[in-house]
Amino acid sequence: MKKNIKIIFLISLIGFIFLFVYFNSDKKNMSDFFKSDEELFLNDFSPIEMDKYKYLGEIADTTNHMYPYLNFGKICLPLLGQWKNKIKIGDYVSKKKDSSTLFIENKENNYYLHLDTLGIGSAPSPCRCEKLRR
Repeated sequence: MKKNIKIIFLISLIGFIFLFVYFNSDKKNMSDFFKSDEELFLNDFSPIEMDKYKYLGEIADTTNHMYPYLNFGKICLPLLGQWKNKIKIGDYVSKKKDSSTLFIENKENNYYLHLDTLGIGSAPSPCRCEKLRR
């Protein structure tokens, strides 16, 4: 009887590990499992460079509960609460590599949007727009 319990426990443990790795395989490496959502977001956001990318409007990711993204043609940034209603369709957005600030240009004025890392929450990472399923 004890032998059967050990075998069942071992099979359950292997199954759990397999499912854990399968459902978390979008993480880049195992060390990402221990990073906060803010760190993961910044790791993907910091290397992005944008030079006057025109804001085309919102699109939703059907694979992630219809999470809204800001569509810049090539790059899609998740719609964070701190960016909501601050970027309008037709605005041009620039961002330097390793910067956490967006520079917005439009007909009326130019301004900076500084990323509040505490306000990221569990937002998905920025990505190439062709990766989103609409």
